[in-house]
Amino acid sequence: MYTFIIKEEGPDLGLIITRSLVALAAIASLFFQSGTHFFVNILAALILFIVAIFINVLLVKVKGNKMGLLLFSAILLFIATHSITFPVILLVYGYLAKFLKKQSIIEITQNGVAVKKLLSNTTFNWADFSNVVYKDNLLTLDFKNNKLIQVAVDGKQTAIDEQVFSEFCLHCISRSG
Repeated sequence: MYTFIIKEEGPDLGLIITRSLVALAAIASLFFQSGTHFFVNILAALILFIVAIFINVLLVKVKGNKMGLLLFSAILLFIATHSITFPVILLVYGYLAKFLKKQSIIEITQNGVAVKKLLSNTTFNWADFSNVVYKDNLLTLDFKNNKLIQVAVDGKQTAIDEQVFSEFCLHCISRSG
């Protein structure tokens, strides 16, 4: 069995979700005030908005931890609102967002080719293919009906001998035809 991990080329969903959660925490600290400490709410909201703006720098360049950043935001939210409900909801959503990020993979076995994405899994039989090629971290699935799937493979996480893989695919295609 060969497993290809697809290189993510779109925006980082984890950064977007974390930025959104921190910005929502800032808004919540403004609207759900703790009473007489209005300036604490404004300061907490200002800090959280700044963190939301510079989330890319904090998580990518400084190599911060998403859950640590959300914990910091939850503590600020608790200080501003004096309610445990909002910080708990923030942390639960942040924890559940980890499960939303599922890496796309393609598994190639003697039975066929399975393309596994976030919301869908598709399996193809070897009889559907005219050729399958892996070269220079690029996987090409050429179907008999002129459909073509070509994906960039993460070479760091996928170590496959191209020659052995090509022979395996040729054997499976010729056996099914």
